[in-house]
Amino acid sequence: MPGQRTRGVLLKGVEGLPIQVPQAILHSQARLGPVATLVWINLLALAQLGRPLRIDDLTESLGLPKWEVSKALALLADEGWINDEGLEIQLAIPELAEAAAAEEQAEPVEPEAFEWLVSYWSARVAPASPEEMRKLLYWMEVKALSHEVIAVAVEEMLIQAAQPSFPYLEGILRNWHAAGIRTYNDLLENSHLTKVLGPIAGRRELSPAEKKWKEVFPDEFE
Repeated sequence: MPGQRTRGVLLKGVEGLPIQVPQAILHSQARLGPVATLVWINLLALAQLGRPLRIDDLTESLGLPKWEVSKALALLADEGWINDEGLEIQLAIPELAEAAAAEEQAEPVEPEAFEWLVSYWSARVAPASPEEMRKLLYWMEVKALSHEVIAVAVEEMLIQAAQPSFPYLEGILRNWHAAGIRTYNDLLENSHLTKVLGPIAGRRELSPAEKKWKEVFPDEFE
């Protein structure tokens, strides 16, 4: 009858190995857009089928140019749907990750250290946005990384990335956090994780990063 809403059309599944897709990605597809959503679902399918990710194969199967797939991967990382852990990509659901993070014991952060880090990012990269400041505080407070470690990660990003960005920095921080890095000494003892501090591993002389810190903020580390 006119004015009544249709009940829709029933859908029947296909036989074979099903791909389990979480409802969270469906709820987020309007914000992520169709390309990023489809890329994540394809990554999930590969993971559930036990197949490795090959970008060329993925772009071919999606019928999309590589730059568009790479852009979608960057968006997914920025939104917390994937974590780049070096040799592997960890799929994630942001709302679950945020719930887990809320359960972590936050470490007290010295205001001076946080202010110094914000100033350092602003001097070395670009003026820190409110969202970037919030994330810097998160890495110090929740993940317990020292401001020195994050500053070294900034330097690491600047020598590695053609286009430095906060998502790139967070990729480095995730890798280091997973490796148990929390302090500057942790980095010195794991020199294979960084090119910036590698040449001075095992010594306590000033690193190139520290020299740059002192040039920009000469009174901070006296």
